[in-house]
Amino acid sequence: MRRNVLALMLFLLLPNAVHADRITQMTQSDLCIYTAKLQVAGYYYFEQGKPREEVKVVWHGDETPNEIDFVNGTLDDAYLWLTNAQRNGATLVPAQTFGDLVYEACMNGKPL
Repeated sequence: MRRNVLALMLFLLLPNAVHADRITQMTQSDLCIYTAKLQVAGYYYFEQGKPREEVKVVWHGDETPNEIDFVNGTLDDAYLWLTNAQRNGATLVPAQTFGDLVYEACMNGKPL
């Protein structure tokens, strides 16, 4: 009986362990810092005139699909925001200010 309960508990915990990755394990603050860093990296490429399709991400080989989607989606978000700002005639803020805006929006759970 005791062994069955232990096996059931391990079985119930398994899906969470299988899907856990660096992104899902980050604190809100760490996630927002990482998001800001990625978007500022995108900002630098955007500022240089490099199309998003040409921005190469060097993977280590142990990333989960969620981590890959997060990094790519975050870079895509930066390019989309910067493209829209530029199309609307806005002057781009300095990179550090952009990173601060991204971090603050993330911490408040709001889109940039």
